[in-house]
Amino acid sequence: MALPIWQRRIGVFAVILVMAIMVLLGRLAQLQLVHGQEFAELADGNRIRIQIIKAPRGKILDRNGAVLASNRASTNVSFLHMGPRIDVEEVASRLASILGMSEQEIRSRIENPETPLYMPVLIKEDISPEVQTRLEEDAYDLPGVVLEMEPKRVYPNGDFAGHLLGYLREIGQEELREKYSKGYRMGDQVGQMGVEALFDEDLHGTNGGRQIEVDVRGRFVRAIDEMKPIPGDDIVLTVDAGLQATVERELKAQLERLQHDPVDPAPNAKAAAAVVMKVDTGEILAMVSIPGFDPNIFSGRISAVLWNSLQNDPLKPLTNRAVTGEYSPGSSFKMVTATAALEEKKVSPTERVTCGGTYFRVMPKKCWQKGGHGPVDVRQALGVSCNVFFYEMGYRVGIDKLAEYAERFGLGVPTGFQFVPREKPGLIPSTEWKKAAYEHHLPGINDPRWYDAETLDAAIGQGFHKVTPLQMAVYVSSIANGGKRYVPFIAREIRSPDGKVIAEFEPRVAGDVGVSQETLKTIREGMLRVTQPGGTAAGAFRDFPLKVGGKTGTVQMDPSLGMDDHGWFVGFAPYDKPEIAVAIIVEQGKGGARAAAPVARRIFEKYFGLSGGEAQGNSLKGDTPSGE
Repeated sequence: MALPIWQRRIGVFAVILVMAIMVLLGRLAQLQLVHGQEFAELADGNRIRIQIIKAPRGKILDRNGAVLASNRASTNVSFLHMGPRIDVEEVASRLASILGMSEQEIRSRIENPETPLYMPVLIKEDISPEVQTRLEEDAYDLPGVVLEMEPKRVYPNGDFAGHLLGYLREIGQEELREKYSKGYRMGDQVGQMGVEALFDEDLHGTNGGRQIEVDVRGRFVRAIDEMKPIPGDDIVLTVDAGLQATVERELKAQLERLQHDPVDPAPNAKAAAAVVMKVDTGEILAMVSIPGFDPNIFSGRISAVLWNSLQNDPLKPLTNRAVTGEYSPGSSFKMVTATAALEEKKVSPTERVTCGGTYFRVMPKKCWQKGGHGPVDVRQALGVSCNVFFYEMGYRVGIDKLAEYAERFGLGVPTGFQFVPREKPGLIPSTEWKKAAYEHHLPGINDPRWYDAETLDAAIGQGFHKVTPLQMAVYVSSIANGGKRYVPFIAREIRSPDGKVIAEFEPRVAGDVGVSQETLKTIREGMLRVTQPGGTAAGAFRDFPLKVGGKTGTVQMDPSLGMDDHGWFVGFAPYDKPEIAVAIIVEQGKGGARAAAPVARRIFEKYFGLSGGEAQGNSLKGDTPSGE
């Protein structure tokens, strides 16, 4: 008997239902047995996070233990992308109003395609306690937003020693690939200049990590495990912070005085550099470049506007003039010329050359002293910086011998100083150099032949010469210490976080200048005359209680370009038992006696603990080479 239609329909429905249940059970079994582990890992991926704990960078200390760079705690805002469940647009809008940032800027960081899911993306560093409170109060409406505590680099003295210490920036993708095996990770800060760059791997430390559980909105639930970070090592410098501060302060003050001199202003005197070095070790006690910068501005994300202003500033505040500034040495080169003439027996210590104000051999060339200095020997010529005497010595010696002795003293060649940026080598011309320069079409070289007139310029430090303030400090140290050329160095030791010394840096001798002690003694005696009555720096060192050996120098610049002459002073003290050497360049200061020598006096006063007195060099034109 046929079943009623309603029973047949129930039967069909039951079959369909059983089949559907079988399909669902099969699918559940597949998900559980085949993909179960995968989904478990995905669930953990949404719940468990690895939070990097940044290692504090090591401190930078001066030779006496003064802290020049350290760290402080900083609260940062990051975003932990949880996938499509979070409305990024809404979160960015809420964050923008709290952080004072544009919504577009926040979204560009959150939606960066290079950032993987479930990894925190830095939004803003070093927020205030008030902003932190607002974020904590609005946490429920800010899914994925997390607050992280990290060490922030601080330079407690602001723009003090900026070029020497250097600065940090976030590691780039290419650099990260190179340093990943050394423990560097995305978001780490790396040194870009100075000590921060030179000792970056020592200062960096080793990051730690924390395994944490978060809820579906990315909020912290509990800590599961933690590995503490290892702080970086400390670097102890050779630098004396007190002396460094004196050099910076006095250079800035001198530039102000020169610009506003009521008698002979030097309005373009806005840049300078100085190096102070121990003559018997090569330790750098101070290294200054003016203008400078505050490295604190780089501790976070520097704005494009500020970065461009630093890059485009015509005074180039990011340039370390002490190691990369190349200048003609002017009359401070004359010790090289005197040494070459004495060693090559072209002159004796007592021979006199008469200066009538003009040198007529080869072509007429003027001495800076109108009317001349009369008969002078080598010591007297150094003391009064007589151009005519040194024109004659240059003619007798020749350009290639001048170049040989200049390089013996370390001029025009790298000193071996390890630093960032790398030191510039400078240039000492010779006959072979000019031929090569002509072949390579260097600007201004229109003839491969070397002329005697060029030798006369070279003998007084003008022409093609280029030297750095660092090279000049090495040069003067070699004269002061009896002929040893030391490699300059900036760090004394590396210490572990618990204070143990793990590396020490010792003085290194680059070589001997190969000059007799008799000649060096004669040169030092001439340099003493520079600071004594009648010398070109006598005004700057009037009534100074310590004997100083020195040399002023003026670098001729092109007045048609609206430029004034640069001024040098190089010297050492005490004269009888030298301890330190100084090299100072004041750009467009109108001569070394008035611009640089007074600063040297104040440096010596600070180092030797002498009572301060007013240097008299500002009104003294000294060795200004009019018509040179």
